[in-house]
Amino acid sequence: MFESLPLGAFIGVVLFLGMSLSMIVIISRRVLMQNHTLTRRLAGVSGPQKDVQKGAAKSGGLVSKKLIERFGKHIALPDVNEITRIRFKLAQAGFYDAQAVTIYCGVRVFALLVPQLVLLCAWPIFLQDMETKTLLMISFGLIGAGMFGPDYVLGSKIATRQQLARDGFPDLLDLLISCLEAGLGLDAALSNVAEELGTRFPVLKINLDLLNLELMAGRQRYEAFKNFAERLGLEEAKALTIMLKQSEEMGSSLGLALRTFSEEMRSKRMLLAEEKAMALPAKMTVPLILFIFPTIMTMLLLPAAARLMQSF
Repeated sequence: MFESLPLGAFIGVVLFLGMSLSMIVIISRRVLMQNHTLTRRLAGVSGPQKDVQKGAAKSGGLVSKKLIERFGKHIALPDVNEITRIRFKLAQAGFYDAQAVTIYCGVRVFALLVPQLVLLCAWPIFLQDMETKTLLMISFGLIGAGMFGPDYVLGSKIATRQQLARDGFPDLLDLLISCLEAGLGLDAALSNVAEELGTRFPVLKINLDLLNLELMAGRQRYEAFKNFAERLGLEEAKALTIMLKQSEEMGSSLGLALRTFSEEMRSKRMLLAEEKAMALPAKMTVPLILFIFPTIMTMLLLPAAARLMQSF
């Protein structure tokens, strides 16, 4: 039956089946990983969450950290405002070193130059038969990857840390409420919460430690919490900062205000989950039409098409 089938139709069927199976495997793996994470969290088992700062402290690859740092010091750094913006993004990604900006600039220059040097060295040995147009396209592609690759990696690390902080923020509020209702002050409660969250949510621990250091240095509480919210990049943290400021100005009970804020945040999370669940059928329409429906129709019409071709 398949011998009389046209090659184009057979390839189309294989492609549709492969894409459908790939989408099913990817979605199933993601759902299983999320369920596994939730199960471990409910069981109270600390997962193997690797802090981004630990990865930044280790030197790896072909170029060491010190070499990149020295190279970054000799290149032209951006102006003060740009350095402040880069340092803030690096802090959000978990890089708190004093030389993080110079290392980042050195990495960007290396990402532009090293692939071009590799291409030039490989051209007379392996790429002699390749057309000039193809070589130029490869070179431009490497330039684009070198320009936008470091920013993409940095943005990915920031998004990962924000998701980890978002997952642990309800636990932070619960522990903070428990410490306040037990009679501790806010500063002591923040210190205890940082110690309790250290093993499960290291991202929150680092930012809480920085918050405690700012408070110990004499910075105003509102400014310290504002910096804390900006480092995390979460709407929940910004709303917590505003709520704490209003509670201090009005003289209301901080524990009661935090408990009300926690209940409102849980209601908001539930509404957001319901919104995502309601939007799921509309989002499934596109893959259903593009991948599943054509595959089903092809498999149903395939025997009839093969018989018609044999009759003609």
